[in-house]
Amino acid sequence: MQLLSAYSTPPQPGIGQTSLLFDQNALSYGTAVSHAANSPTFTINQPGVYTLAFHGGFAPAKSVSFPLNLSTVAQLNGTGLPGGVAQYNFTNTNNVVHLAFTVPFAVSSVPATLQIVSTAKGFLYSNISATVTRNGSIPS
Repeated sequence: MQLLSAYSTPPQPGIGQTSLLFDQNALSYGTAVSHAANSPTFTINQPGVYTLAFHGGFAPAKSVSFPLNLSTVAQLNGTGLPGGVAQYNFTNTNNVVHLAFTVPFAVSSVPATLQIVSTAKGFLYSNISATVTRNGSIPS
């Protein structure tokens, strides 16, 4: 099994379509997945079947209008992964929510880029973590 885990703890702002930044790498085995610190991009370097597990905390920014709909989506080469999405509709400034998803996906052509993108008119995110695991080859 090959995997890479990255995270970020300090609160960071987002507005519009924001690719979430992961400032630290944690556990890493193998070379199938790579990630540079302070980057939103995970690079898939080997074809295969993968699993992405994501979670993080989100809150509305100050001075936003409510309701505020936030979507967090996994994107492979800029296209949303089916099932790789979490949403929340904020109704006031005191809302803080934990969003998470786990989604399998296949990569047949490398290198491929994987990002987690959140959209809203204004939000904060913190304590985010993503682990990308290579499960094996694409079955024939």
